[in-house]
Amino acid sequence: MNQQVLEQKKEVVSEINNLLKTSHSTIVVSYSGLSVDEVNKLRHDLKENGARLSVRKNTLLRKAIDEDGLSALDECLKGPSAIVTSEQEGAGLSVLNDFYEHHKKVFKIKGGVIGGNFVNQEQIAYLAPIGTKENAISVLLSTMQSPLVTFALTLKALGEKAQ
Repeated sequence: MNQQVLEQKKEVVSEINNLLKTSHSTIVVSYSGLSVDEVNKLRHDLKENGARLSVRKNTLLRKAIDEDGLSALDECLKGPSAIVTSEQEGAGLSVLNDFYEHHKKVFKIKGGVIGGNFVNQEQIAYLAPIGTKENAISVLLSTMQSPLVTFALTLKALGEKAQ
């Protein structure tokens, strides 16, 4: 193999390694059958939500994944594959799930790693509505706050009624 080509491949693997090291989640998808416009729309929507779609050769992805200890994804790297990465917890999951729901015949979520744990398509669909960590915290806080507000308003109403 030409030394220049070998250096280029090492550079691509290094780039993928850097991307994987800074990512909280890495999802492997199959995009075959999608039009260029559909892939570009998916990329745009993911970017708006803090995620990134990267298309690389499976051999280079496999090498980078094995170096980063994400070997659980090896089984997902069969056929045309792309990776969706995000630095923020849960970013892009809802976009991926919505896109999957509208393009089930040609778009597949093969699996991924979120926070060091392997997840499949069903688990991603379960996590997608939660969204980012900040969104999950705000939903939790509003759920916890609601009974307290109701209790306070009830006490206030009882106090006003007693007068």
